[in-house]
Amino acid sequence: MKCSKPNIDLYLILSIFMLFAVGVFFIHSSSYARGIEGLVLKQTIWFIAGGAVLYFVRFYPVKNLMSLSVIIYAVSIALLVITAFFGTARMGARRWIEIGPFQFQPSEIGKFGLICILARYYSNGRLDWKDIKVYATGLLLTAIPVLLVLKQPDLGTAVIYIAILGSVLIASGLPGVYLFNCISVISFIFIRAAGIQYFVTAAIFFGIILKKLSFRPSKIVILVFLALTTGFLSGIVWDNLRPYQQVRLMTFVDPERFSTEGGWQIVQSKAAVSNGGLTGAGYKSGSQTQLGFLPEGHNDFIFSVIAEESGLLGVSVLLSAFLLLFHRLVKIVSRTTNRFLYLAGTGIIALFIFQTVMNIYVNLGMLPVTGLTLPLVSYGGTAVMMNMFMIGVVSSVGKTGKN
Repeated sequence: MKCSKPNIDLYLILSIFMLFAVGVFFIHSSSYARGIEGLVLKQTIWFIAGGAVLYFVRFYPVKNLMSLSVIIYAVSIALLVITAFFGTARMGARRWIEIGPFQFQPSEIGKFGLICILARYYSNGRLDWKDIKVYATGLLLTAIPVLLVLKQPDLGTAVIYIAILGSVLIASGLPGVYLFNCISVISFIFIRAAGIQYFVTAAIFFGIILKKLSFRPSKIVILVFLALTTGFLSGIVWDNLRPYQQVRLMTFVDPERFSTEGGWQIVQSKAAVSNGGLTGAGYKSGSQTQLGFLPEGHNDFIFSVIAEESGLLGVSVLLSAFLLLFHRLVKIVSRTTNRFLYLAGTGIIALFIFQTVMNIYVNLGMLPVTGLTLPLVSYGGTAVMMNMFMIGVVSSVGKTGKN
């Protein structure tokens, strides 16, 4: 019997190797000044292990994930609960589980667990978007891991979980008018922060717009009430944030003013990016990186290291690799007609895109510091393994095709 040769997307593999190469190159640079060069070897080992996982996952009948999705989700929630009570704490956050010399971050596994369960729920039968249960179920499934990672605390991962829900809803066929309502309600979180006068004015205009869209009076009242409630609850959430989290949000608006209270990271990150210019300061020659001014240069702020030492040219190579990765993933997922696989693949793609964009925006000072890494580039064993695993799942989706 002839063995079929595995169909490998060479451009996808190329993009992965490009991102890994750039990551290892600058992980070494950022860790060199701090005397922790061993990170490069660890990252390489994780990448090789992740590559093996990616390869073997391609041969797994990925359609079986639908039947396993409840188990995957339940295990990921259990791990998050264990982390909350027995996890290892570092720098004020309890995000890791240690088993002897081995340690991992359950929130990374939680991302895939959420993708699986949402894809399963929204691929079952015809969805009635007028039924509140369609939204409530998705919100509940997402709220559980969101609350658990907020307890760690990990605001960035919580945002990614919400982004996954939004992407799966849209891919499921969420009508535009409902999408508008969701975005409008969420926007009241930020409007409330601007001041009560803007908050009340926005509520009035929201009601007028809904009337113009021919919504029934009862629905207008419910949606406006939901928007107002969301805004008021955001104030309660703000009051219950830890001091350093409040500082992070305040420093986003004016990092220089709060530089001694938490804005140091943003100030140094923006300085590193601006120092890079067109061609960069040179490998191991970035002042912010090599003098130790830029914290977590091998992890959360590796983009700033790349920008400082390789300039716009290096950043262009990095972004080109990411665009190639996103393009290949989208092309693979778009070929399947299996609804579960399509939604799961969409959730994975959204995860990669949102996390990449958010990390870069943080490094540019355009978003508050969230603690999110740059996929396949930043140092981190669990993240690398899970990223490679999910790319393998998408590759298997393409291999499954229309089955």
